[in-house]
Amino acid sequence: MGVGGGGLLVVYLTLARDIAQYDAQRINLIFFIAASAASLIIHFLRRKINFLAFLIFAVMGSVGAIAGSLIAARVSGGALRYLFGAFLIICGLISFFKGSKRAAAHEK
Repeated sequence: MGVGGGGLLVVYLTLARDIAQYDAQRINLIFFIAASAASLIIHFLRRKINFLAFLIFAVMGSVGAIAGSLIAARVSGGALRYLFGAFLIICGLISFFKGSKRAAAHEK
């Protein structure tokens, strides 16, 4: 049920459309919230939600969101853009190498 590509959306909006980093993140967050709400409803109707896990993740996600917003408010836009880009590169490399290991394991 995930839309996916949120990181790419932010990169596209900031580089190709010249939208400020904070505004691009807000747009991405709106898409994420809409997809998450739809996903939550569908999984709820299919009775695939562990409510204890849901509660734990909701609380911890809220704490993380508040902490992240407080940190982001103190970091300059340029530094935030650099950190976000570095984060995307690291995540991409991890995914690439995990995928390469899985492909090599299937070939054997």
